[in-house]
Amino acid sequence: MPIATSVRRAVSSATVAAALLALAGCAGLRPEAPSPEPERVPIAEASPPPKVVTPAPAPPPVAPPTAKPPPPAPRNVVVLFEQGTAGYADVAAEIAAELPDARYRTLLVPIPAGAAGSSDLLNPLVALKPSLAVAVGREAVMFARANLSATPLVFCQVFNYQEFLEVGRRVWGVSPMPPLALPLRGWTSVNPQRRRIGLIVSDAHSTLVEEAVAAAGDDVEIKHAVSSSDRETLYLFKRLASEVDGFWLVPDNRILSPAVLRDLLSYAVAHDVGVLVFNESLLPWGALMSATSTPTDVARGVRAVIERVAAGTTKDLPQLTPLAETKLTVNTSVAGRLGVTGAPLAPWVVRDAD
Repeated sequence: MPIATSVRRAVSSATVAAALLALAGCAGLRPEAPSPEPERVPIAEASPPPKVVTPAPAPPPVAPPTAKPPPPAPRNVVVLFEQGTAGYADVAAEIAAELPDARYRTLLVPIPAGAAGSSDLLNPLVALKPSLAVAVGREAVMFARANLSATPLVFCQVFNYQEFLEVGRRVWGVSPMPPLALPLRGWTSVNPQRRRIGLIVSDAHSTLVEEAVAAAGDDVEIKHAVSSSDRETLYLFKRLASEVDGFWLVPDNRILSPAVLRDLLSYAVAHDVGVLVFNESLLPWGALMSATSTPTDVARGVRAVIERVAAGTTKDLPQLTPLAETKLTVNTSVAGRLGVTGAPLAPWVVRDAD
C-alpha cells in the first residue's frame, strides 16, 4: 500500500476519533443553568402634571369693634310760664311731658307778676345754665328776654308776638291760634244757617281778615273792621251787629279789655248775636262758642321747634310754627236761645288732617 494513502487514512481516522471523543465529552457534561433573566423593574405610569393651586388671598384684618360714644348728656331746658293765667300752667306741664327725659332735663318755673329782677328766681336759673328756654305767655317772654338773652328761646300763647321776633336773635314762636279754617268748620257744623260773620282786628293783624275770607269761601261773607282801641272795638261791634248773624273775636289785648268784653257780650246776648270767642272762660258771659288751642298741640309744636334748635337745623325754620287742631265748646243755653239745635253737649276737637 502506498505510504501516502496510509497517511491519509491515519489522519482521517484520527480526525474521526477526535470528533467522537468530543461528542462523547460533550454528552457527559451537565448543561449550564440558564442565566436568570434580569429582574424587571416596574415602570411607573406617568403621573399627570400637578395642579397649580393659587392660594386664596388672606382676609383683611378685622378691625376691633369701635366703641359707641356715650349718648350726649341731657340738655337743661327751663319752661317759664305766666303765673295766674288760666291754662298756662297746663300748657307748661304738657311741654315738659312732651320732652323725652333721655334728652332733656326740664324745669318748670312759674313767673309771678313783677318778678323781672327777683334774685330768688334769677339765681337758680343762672346757676342752671339752660341750653334752651321756653316761655308760655307774654310775661314769661319778657322775663326770658331780660334775663336769659343769650339762651335760645321758644315762646307760645302770645298773640301780639311781632316785637319778640327780632332780627339776629335766636327766638322762635308757636302760633297763638289754630288756623281759622278749623273753628270755622266747627262753627258751620253747629250753625249751618250762618251767612255773615263780623270780624274786628287791629292793624297789626290785618292778615287775619285775608285768612278768614279764604277759609269762608263763597258760602260765608266776612264783614270786617280795623280798630285801634278797646272802646273803638265796642263801637264797631255795635255798628256791625245788625249786619251779621255771627261775630268772631280774636285775643288781641290791644283792642280788647275785660271791661269791653263784658259790655260787648252783654250787647250780643240782648241782640241775639252768636259770638265765637277765644277762651272758654268767656262762655258764661254770653258767648255762643269758644275755639281754643289744645295744650297737647301746643306742646307738640314747641317740641318740634326745640328739636330743630337742638340739632342746629334752624336755617329754614319759620319764625312762627302753626298749630294743627282746635277744641270747640258750645254754650248750650245760648245756643238754645238763638235757635241753634243739635249743638254738641261736650267739647270736641277739629284737626287739620280731618
